[in-house]
Amino acid sequence: MLDKGAIVIKDACILFDLIDLEILSEFYKLDCVVITTPQVIYEITNEKQLAEINGYIEADKLKVDGTGDLSDIVTITDENPGLTLTDASVIEIALRKNAAVLSSDKSLRNISQKKGLQVMGVLWIIERLYNVGIIEKEVALTKLAIYPEINKRAPKQETDDLIGKIQNQ
Repeated sequence: MLDKGAIVIKDACILFDLIDLEILSEFYKLDCVVITTPQVIYEITNEKQLAEINGYIEADKLKVDGTGDLSDIVTITDENPGLTLTDASVIEIALRKNAAVLSSDKSLRNISQKKGLQVMGVLWIIERLYNVGIIEKEVALTKLAIYPEINKRAPKQETDDLIGKIQNQ
C-alpha cells in the first residue's frame, strides 16, 4: 500500500491507540517517514504519553512540521465545519506533502478521502506490522482482540474481518 519512504500523517487518536496497544515502537520500524503537526502534539496532555512521543521526536522518528499556512488551515475548517483546527492542520500538511493520512477519526477520514488523500488506521498498522514480520501472528491477533476495548469507536466488523484473515494465513 505505501512504498518505502512514504510519508504518513498522524492524528492524536492514532498516537493514543498505538501507545495503549503497546505497539508504538513497532510502528516506527515500518519503512515510512512519519510527520505530524504541532497542533497534534499540543493535544497530548497526558505527561507519560507526551514523554514517550517526545522521545520519538528527539530521535527524529516523528517529525513535527509547523510550516503550514494558518490561512489554509482556517479555510479547510471553514469548508468543513465538523473539523477542528488540529484536524485541518493534518489535512493541510497531507495535501502539501502529497501524503497519506493515518487516522481513526471518522470525520477526518471522510474529508481526507473526499480530498483524494489515502487514509489508513490502526487496522492497517497492525496488518502491516504482521505482514512485514515485525510482529508475530499471535501478537497481531491479541492486539486486534483488545483494540475494540481500548478504543470504543474501533470498527468492529473490520476488526473481526482482519482477525479472520490473519487466522487463516
